[in-house]
Amino acid sequence: MPDSREIHDAFAEALRTHDNRRLLDCFHPDAVLVTPVGMVEGHEQIEWYFGQFFSTVPDLTTEVTTMRVHGDTIAVEWVTSGSQAGGMLLPDGTEIPGTGYPVRWTGCGMWTVEDGRFVTGRIYYDQLAPYMSLGCRLVQAEPGSAAVPVGAPDPETGPPSAAESRAGAIRRLLRRLAGR
Repeated sequence: MPDSREIHDAFAEALRTHDNRRLLDCFHPDAVLVTPVGMVEGHEQIEWYFGQFFSTVPDLTTEVTTMRVHGDTIAVEWVTSGSQAGGMLLPDGTEIPGTGYPVRWTGCGMWTVEDGRFVTGRIYYDQLAPYMSLGCRLVQAEPGSAAVPVGAPDPETGPPSAAESRAGAIRRLLRRLAGR
């Protein structure tokens, strides 16, 4: 039976090659992942979760920068990068069309292995970095409310400057307030 490090190495290789079958082989059928976008349980949801990355960033690469193994627990830090060629699903269900722009983010995770497979995983990563690299900005919808991402980038002009982004965000907010 593979040890914890071997399981993570197989998982990293499956991510690198975008091999869903090999990726799922690393997880117990009832595995649970807690991610920045929510909890996913079982093979079907785990395949969907990683499939979003594979379709959004077809040239996705992940470099493990730090790994520590203690018994059945693995702590990992990584850097992920690629180009956003496919639609990027936002938390509110809207989608940013593929832009071709480079994206990069850092993250870390804690994994627990039982019987040669991951049974739990907790993934943490900087969600704002990829949005910002695509030209999205946060605006406060109204005083006291949470900031929300707005503005899919224009694929022909590239990510807007901070000033252009603010001006566009203000125009969109005014249109929204005016009901247009």
